[in-house]
Amino acid sequence: MASFTIQELENMITVNMGDFKTARGDRKLITRDLGSCVGIAMRDPQTGVGGLLHIMLPQYLPCQSSEPFVAAKYADTGLDELVRVLVQQGANRERLVAKLVGAAHMIKSPNVPESMDISSRNLSAVRKKLEELRIPVLAAEVGEYHPRTVVFEPG
Repeated sequence: MASFTIQELENMITVNMGDFKTARGDRKLITRDLGSCVGIAMRDPQTGVGGLLHIMLPQYLPCQSSEPFVAAKYADTGLDELVRVLVQQGANRERLVAKLVGAAHMIKSPNVPESMDISSRNLSAVRKKLEELRIPVLAAEVGEYHPRTVVFEPG
């Protein structure tokens, strides 16, 4: 487990639930308390341009809510938006790679099998979208029963 000084933590860019941020080089991104949500760290290894996305739900369904649409909340629209912005900031689309974190089974219920809970549906949607985008997943720390915090340094 990594440890950071208070100054290092204060200098990190915070990614909240249903949001993403981008950075370049040694600038660090952090997202905390990934429970059933999925964190996707994506980067272009050659340019050092990368981003961290914290999705909450598998897919956007129009008229799902009266709240304003936020692309980053959903696996399908959030990944499209992250890729678009990374390319805009100088990443090469063909070199993008990803790592996944989260999708923990935070609520055990005898009525809902793990394969059907929100964490499994989130992870499945993320993997499906990344496959569709042809972005390889280099590593994943997912599932189990505990929340996670991610610190990502794109460079």
